[in-house]
Parts: sequence; C-alpha cells; structure tokens
Amino acid sequence: MKLSHNTVVTAITVALVCGGAWASDLTLLVDPMFGSTENTGASASVSLSFLDRGKSDVLAITIENTTPPEIGAALTAIGLELPEAFDFYLKFAPGGSGNYFDTLLYNERFSPGWLNAPDGYDIVISGDDSFLGQGPRGAPMAGESETISLYLGDTGLSASDLARSAIDFYMTDRDNFLVGRFQRVGRNGEDSDKVRGGVPEPATGLLLLAGSWALFGRRRTRLLRP
Repeated sequence: MKLSHNTVVTAITVALVCGGAWASDLTLLVDPMFGSTENTGASASVSLSFLDRGKSDVLAITIENTTPPEIGAALTAIGLELPEAFDFYLKFAPGGSGNYFDTLLYNERFSPGWLNAPDGYDIVISGDDSFLGQGPRGAPMAGESETISLYLGDTGLSASDLARSAIDFYMTDRDNFLVGRFQRVGRNGEDSDKVRGGVPEPATGLLLLAGSWALFGRRRTRLLRP
C-alpha cells in the first residue's frame, strides 16, 4: 500500500563535538510508515560525519539496515540530496567504498515519480549501476551496516561548518532528500520496497540544543559526474 506523498519523516539527531576533528554525527532515519511504495516495514538509517583534512575534506556515511529481523530485508541503495557546500566532484576516498556499497550514481531518477527529488537525487549509493538494483546478494541485511567515505575536495569549510551546513539544509529543505531501496523483503524474500525521508517538526528542538549555526544559501546546483 502506498501512503500519501505528504506523509514523510526523517528523524535527525545531532551531537556537535567540540575540539575534535570529527565535528558531528547527523543521523537520518527512513521509516516506511511515513512514505513507502509497499509498506513492508523495511527501514534504514543514514549517519553523516565530517572530517576537515585541509584540501581533502571527507564525508563519512554509515548506512544501516534497521529493518526488524522478523521482517527481513536487504538494503540495496540509498538516494541522498546534499547541501550546496558539498557540491563538488564527489568520489570515494581512498579505501572508502564498502563491501557492497561501491558505486556512486549522480542526479538519478526512477519510478514512481512521487519518490524523486525535483531534479533527481544528487547521489545514489548502490552496489550496481541502478537505484532499483539488479540483485541483493551481499547487501546489508537487517541489523547490518556499512560505512563509506566520500572525498569532498577543498570546500574551504571547517568540519564544524560542514556539519552546520548539513543541519541547516536538512532543517529547511522540504523537498525529497532521502530514499531507500530494499529487496528480498519478507520471510520468503519475495517483496521489495522503496521508502522516503523528510524532516519531522520534533527534530527542531533537538537541533536548537546544538547551538546556533551559520546559514548557507540553498541555491540547488547539480553534481557533475567525475
């Protein structure tokens, strides 16, 4: 059953770490009850961390399959919109690809259309050349996760500023910015699902506790294929 495209939720939890290289952890939660093509119960989380290495800024993304074990699912792709501050020639950092998540796609669109970001998702992180996927073998199953690292280039921003730009973007941008693709769902693995994300109002209070942050422009530009 497809839920209304207006019922979208992604919970954001933020913890700013002062004085360290890693400035923050920002976790986006994908929950099928807030937007799903099949409403199977499959779910995931996407956690972002930032590292300032001078001219080699890095974004680490931990992708976890949080589907309840009694449901079961393979998490095969994540589509993600990114703040303008990250609008560089994104690519895997050396050794930064996962065992399964080893492919980056850019400005990706897919069906059904109500799942899409306005101009396609900035990046899709997958194990093959499609968000829809050709096979779930090796993909994170319920309770499993992978971490990848992306090279952002020289953004000119500190790790804290990168984190704050992400916080501002996900708090203010109301377009689709997160989607997950699941295969081999259910006890017999016969189902699949696509689940969206968004920003719930309760996240506002959590973010304000982290303190004030610099505001960044929200002019959307497209990522270029490296």
